[in-house]
Amino acid sequence: MKLIPVDAIPKVNGYHKLQELIEEFVNSDAKIVKVDFGEEDYTSPAVCRSCMAAAIKRSKRSIKVWRRGNEIFLSKDI
Repeated sequence: MKLIPVDAIPKVNGYHKLQELIEEFVNSDAKIVKVDFGEEDYTSPAVCRSCMAAAIKRSKRSIKVWRRGNEIFLSKDI
């Protein structure tokens, strides 16, 4: 193990506009949608599902988040 000097701590580019995504889903006619995310968004499907669940809870919307394998789905009142 070794230490490497740096000039500054890199900024985190992890902010996602999940509330906007939730509002878009609520205002759509779809009952179930698949969340399309990439490795640049989340490190794993479990992390994506966890972040989505927290954002949905904060929004106080009646939405459920599901993880099936490596895919994440949102559903309204199922």
